[in-house]
Amino acid sequence: MPRGGSLDITLRRENDHVQITFSDTGVGISPENMKNIFNPFFTTKSKGMGLGLAICKRIIESHHGTISVQSELGKGTSFAIRIPYRQNGAL
Repeated sequence: MPRGGSLDITLRRENDHVQITFSDTGVGISPENMKNIFNPFFTTKSKGMGLGLAICKRIIESHHGTISVQSELGKGTSFAIRIPYRQNGAL
């Protein structure tokens, strides 16, 4: 968010999953970039390697979870992470 804004983080339990949502009021992600954001080495930044989201996705999936994204140019972006809820160490 180059000009400031807000970042909201929410956590909720949904049956056998926990969902963590990160929503910002930034510039958003263009539709042409949306299809590539989880690809390793894809970046739109001058300083960056493009590994952050690819690594996050791999870690989340290794815990049997999912990550999804919704974005609108000029309005912001939301990432939702869903991972299985463990109670007493069992799935």
